[in-house]
Amino acid sequence: MLLSFSIYLWAQKKPLDHTLYSKWTRINDIKISNNGNYALYYFGSDNHASMIVQDIKRPNWEKEIPNVDTWKATFTEDSRFVIFTQNQDTLCIMNLKTGDIEHIPQVKSFTLNHQSLVYLLNSQDQKLIVRNLQTGIQQKYTDIDDYFCNNDGTVILLQKKADTTHELEWLNVETNAINTIWQGKKISNCIFNTTSEECSFIEKEDKGDESIHTLWLYKQGDEKATVLVNGQTTGMEKGMLLNNSAPKFSKDGNYIFFELISPPPTTDNTVNVWHYNDKIIQQDQLKDLTNYYQAVIQKKNGHVVRFTSENESVASSFDNNNIDENILIKTNFNYDSDWLRDMRSSLYLFNIKNSTRKIVKKDMILDNGSLSRSYVLYYDAEKRQYFTYNIKTGNTVNVSQSIKEPLYDVEGDHPRVPSYYASRSFIWSQNDSAVLIYDRYDIWQIDPLGIRSPINITNGYGKKNHIVFRIIETKWNIDKYLKDGSLILSAFNLNNKENGFYSIDADKKKNPIQLSMGKHLDYVGLISPNSQLLYDYPPVKALDTNAYIIRRSSVTDAPNFFYTKDFKDYVQISHNEPQKDYNWMTSELVKWKLPDGKPAEGILYKPENFDPNKKYPIIFFLYERVANELNYWYDFEQSSGDMNIPYFVSNGYIVFRPDIYYKIGEPGASAYNSVMSALKYLSNNPWIDVHHAGLQGHSFGGYEVNYLVTAAHAFTAAASASGPVDFCSIYSLSSYNRYMTESYQCRIGGTPWNKLNLYLKNSPFFQANKVTTPLLLMVGKNDNSVPPQQGIEYFLALRRLKKKAWLLEYENGGHQGGGIDYTIRLGQFFDHYLKDSIAPKWMTDGINARLKGIDPGFEKSK
Repeated sequence: MLLSFSIYLWAQKKPLDHTLYSKWTRINDIKISNNGNYALYYFGSDNHASMIVQDIKRPNWEKEIPNVDTWKATFTEDSRFVIFTQNQDTLCIMNLKTGDIEHIPQVKSFTLNHQSLVYLLNSQDQKLIVRNLQTGIQQKYTDIDDYFCNNDGTVILLQKKADTTHELEWLNVETNAINTIWQGKKISNCIFNTTSEECSFIEKEDKGDESIHTLWLYKQGDEKATVLVNGQTTGMEKGMLLNNSAPKFSKDGNYIFFELISPPPTTDNTVNVWHYNDKIIQQDQLKDLTNYYQAVIQKKNGHVVRFTSENESVASSFDNNNIDENILIKTNFNYDSDWLRDMRSSLYLFNIKNSTRKIVKKDMILDNGSLSRSYVLYYDAEKRQYFTYNIKTGNTVNVSQSIKEPLYDVEGDHPRVPSYYASRSFIWSQNDSAVLIYDRYDIWQIDPLGIRSPINITNGYGKKNHIVFRIIETKWNIDKYLKDGSLILSAFNLNNKENGFYSIDADKKKNPIQLSMGKHLDYVGLISPNSQLLYDYPPVKALDTNAYIIRRSSVTDAPNFFYTKDFKDYVQISHNEPQKDYNWMTSELVKWKLPDGKPAEGILYKPENFDPNKKYPIIFFLYERVANELNYWYDFEQSSGDMNIPYFVSNGYIVFRPDIYYKIGEPGASAYNSVMSALKYLSNNPWIDVHHAGLQGHSFGGYEVNYLVTAAHAFTAAASASGPVDFCSIYSLSSYNRYMTESYQCRIGGTPWNKLNLYLKNSPFFQANKVTTPLLLMVGKNDNSVPPQQGIEYFLALRRLKKKAWLLEYENGGHQGGGIDYTIRLGQFFDHYLKDSIAPKWMTDGINARLKGIDPGFEKSK
């Protein structure tokens, strides 16, 4: 009886359709109050969006407010109010105790500080209000064009417009004293030093088509601001201009950093001269002729020093009031660095006090580096080891050589030096006595002097249990480590794909303690360099208490927010269920053997109303390795290039995503072996209709489809979006395409001159005569990744060979293609071949160019 009732409920659920895209609800932008009692977040769809404010301790206390810019909304420091804007220009103050909302119309902008709310009215008198949220006392100032606040709201710079000039006034909020400190053109990008005794800002003056910028400095107590940097300042190079980006103070306040710009020359010359010794080819140089550089000035000597060159950037933290004595600089990655040694990355250390620049490491295959006060840590890809550079002594030490576990990607399948298990920013201990790094599973604590032996702080538990541990790299978690050596870790089990949290004490050699694990995704960082799975929603913590909010989802449950105090017990606080009234999907992990006997994995998606007594058409959806996404929530959205799995499964298809196991030089055969062995294994299930099997892929998945239709004849229909077809022609179209073909995703491992046979046999174009499967191709005219000519080349070859092929070319499409148009046509294409539905007019008759945009040809042919 219970089974019959469940089947009845499934039968009532509708399949997804194209009218739902704008109605599909989502959550986002979670914030938690400092006391941990309240949460706010975005909830809505394209048609209707709201902000939800919720009392976590009182589940029934919830406010839904429409038309709010949720990303701007914020709690006050004392957790008494929420400040937000509604309908773009109405400032709202919600009392969290009563739920009452005060509406202030015509607000141009607002800033919330520690105790005060500052907002500018878009009124005739351009009134600025400074309201003390503790006392309710307001201070009002008129004729204000713009304003700039320091962090705690004790100082506000008031910009006033007077005829053709502007005045800048320094307002001491506590005393209400006002001093005019500057007069000139309009200013922008004003910043304060840590003590708020000084400020620096940029003045912009338009002279014809050119904008001239000047950097000013003001110190409290001085009569007026003074010019710090302009075109005549000592050290300013010819052809360099000050850019309009925000300046930055050093931590000690003695130096100010700013950006210089070298604008492109004006010329009528129409010839581009390509030279064989060019380090960057003309094609890439012409993409952006404007160069940007970082520079610094010492306030005392007033001398400008530019410390980055062309194709360099700052690799260390570069935030206002956070820049220490040294700055780490790196050479930007270049696609030709795999064969041009001169184009490999290098690390440099620039000292702001003596303006010296030292080389830390040259010829780095992988650009990386982490700067602490005393050291630079970097990974040497050729030696597959971590090294530290001692800033004081200049000594370099191998600090990981005693670690027996591989620190490089052991599953790397590209014809290049394997990458390392990366961290966004390596975490240093309080006094630089240790730094944390990863192997495939576990976390190591390293002595930067290389004297003490490395400590596996997860005690090898990850490797023993096939769990990948990674640090949640948030400020609150790093602060915990700096304070007492404890950390909250994300955990991902590679065997069953479960995700959750563990805790460790880095100072004690113990196994990590499991807090929670389950068949869902809570937070997954980069578990390996080639992992397609990234669920990058780190837990949000209340500032004043141990209260956290995570974003949890699974393949069957849409993302929702959950509250926890210990990562063990959770309370769901949002209730987004857009899928509940529709026939959704389930997923299961499939394991089989490749032709060489090695194990393989993939994900099988079935309809929620799956009936084992029926036969279902199946679509193989291809792209690299994806089995770790077993519990990943796929939102219902248009098929922009990738097929939308929920739509097809909901409408009666089974979808299978096999991991592709690559051999260098054999990308096509690798895809064939993975897919065909999976098809053979799955065909043992009587509910799979192997006579109605399809292929779909986008980008490199599109390549795999393009290849498979030349080598396999077991598929009824195939659709390829933005996929390469001719490795010979794409190879020399750009440095990027050469790199992708030779060294990266195409995995050929050589040039067309030393491995021509591999280029030919892996290029579907040269095997087009073997195609027997009807093929739908899609390209975007503005695709900067895979040139659209690749798809056109394949289509024209198939047309010449009188094969069944269609090409959808989207005028405004990029690498992701045709939105709702492609979504509809992809569904109609597979419905015709895999469900025997009547073909639409665009498939049977085509569409004449004169009817483009007039008649889409969606109707069924007669």
